[in-house]
Amino acid sequence: MPQVTSVEPQKKRKDRLNIFLDGAYAFSLDTPTVLKNNIKTGKQLSQKEIQVLLKENETAKLVDLALNYLSFRPRSQKEIQDYLVKKIAQRENIKFAKAKESKLIGKCIEKLTKYKYIDDVEFAKWWTESRSKANPKGARLIKLELLRKGIDKDVIDEILEKNLNQKELAYKAIQKKLKSWQQLPKVEFKNKAYRYLASRGFEFDEIRQTVAQLEQKS
Repeated sequence: MPQVTSVEPQKKRKDRLNIFLDGAYAFSLDTPTVLKNNIKTGKQLSQKEIQVLLKENETAKLVDLALNYLSFRPRSQKEIQDYLVKKIAQRENIKFAKAKESKLIGKCIEKLTKYKYIDDVEFAKWWTESRSKANPKGARLIKLELLRKGIDKDVIDEILEKNLNQKELAYKAIQKKLKSWQQLPKVEFKNKAYRYLASRGFEFDEIRQTVAQLEQKS
């Protein structure tokens, strides 16, 4: 069996170690994988053990990619899966559908889920909250966005019911338009208000009540 003859840190990446077998460079591993598997000079590795190490290493690389992707904002499981598939397709120069079959992605997702980096319920709450702040959207539009991100329909319905006050959001959404519309004739104002709020994902009853509330204040 091949024998480990040297374990050397990489010059550019101190968190990765070059593994030499029988005097020749064989592959590199991240430090946790080396420590976990007790890779050191003198240890003999079977071909099966080498393959297991390489798979662990590839999974670790995908986890690093996913964590970097998550550093910009929270992501749904589907977003991360699609991102990793794209990266594998680019790296191995294969089609997206073929890359999607990689078992490494499942292992990566499993690890990220275990340590709570992936949580579709918390992601849906965050997404709903963010869509309710600076530029409010209605439940219909938010639900469509979350469905596209792979969130379960029942999860979406529960979160929207608990976390969205549609009447309040509709009123908030139209505030920035009032200044430019305040001199419009009543009929034209109502038409614009209805169209605008509908485009933001609000339902007819919510729009009607919001417009009525604005008319009372005018």
